Amino acid sequence: MLEVINYNDEEYGFPSLLVLGCFDALHKGHAELLKKAKLQAKINGLDLGVMLFAGGKGGKQIYTLEERLELLKEYNVKFVLKIDFNDEFKSTSANDFLKVLDSKINLKGLMSGKDFHFGAGAKGKSSTLKSYADDDENGVWYMAVKDVMYGNEKISTTLIKSLLENGKIETANELLGRNYSICGHVVGGAERGSKLLDYPTINVEYPQNKVEVKTGVYTVLCTVDGNTYKGIANYGARPTFGEDSVVLEAHLADFAGDLYGEEVKIEFCSYIRDTQKFKNAVELKKQLDEDILKIREQND
Repeated sequence: MLEVINYNDEEYGFPSLLVLGCFDALHKGHAELLKKAKLQAKINGLDLGVMLFAGGKGGKQIYTLEERLELLKEYNVKFVLKIDFNDEFKSTSANDFLKVLDSKINLKGLMSGKDFHFGAGAKGKSSTLKSYADDDENGVWYMAVKDVMYGNEKISTTLIKSLLENGKIETANELLGRNYSICGHVVGGAERGSKLLDYPTINVEYPQNKVEVKTGVYTVLCTVDGNTYKGIANYGARPTFGEDSVVLEAHLADFAGDLYGEEVKIEFCSYIRDTQKFKNAVELKKQLDEDILKIREQND
């Protein structure tokens, strides 16, 4: 079972390899580093640990802490070093950070991406870690892993956030290595989908701490109670009916039933179009008929 260790408060006594980084998106670049770390931990007989910022480094998150903990399980991670990215931590020097690690964790190895920076003013870097490992008194080895590139740009959380916010969902999914998703509860709506449009919909609460996708219409996958359904979803206002509030509303193909109060997972697969204002419900239904055809284009 994955154990959560609070930075500068709790200890981890088993000989360990700790992977340093932000890991707020767990994208393909992170996956490459974690795969190599998993192998090194096995070769050296060490428990694998990963450093995580509990709430990211500020702003909305691609993945919540709970989601990241779940994703880390596939790499045989034994513990997570959970850090609050607060003013106290930001003012900690690189050397003091390493001293805390040495005093609280039975460190035998460290790994990071080559561009990893840490400590106050981001003055610590891979060369700092190499120097630390080269000091025989510390009894630690260090390995840096090359960045994974997308064209001429490094795969990063900042890049993926920009893609999500600009409707480039398919590229964002490619860099994440999975579909971007949110989990939320189904809440009541106006029931226009079933009453006016012949397309019953569910309204899903969009988590406040998650990065918001661009407003518009998407093909989606919706998972509830272990079953997954194809669908389309509008994230945004409903201008045809004079409503400006932003909501996530989805129609699920081949589903019939009541999901009020249930928690569902919505995966955003492809961006279809911008949210539009139609003359009336009839015109909107015609467009929805075309949108539904996009579902058939999704790969199973």
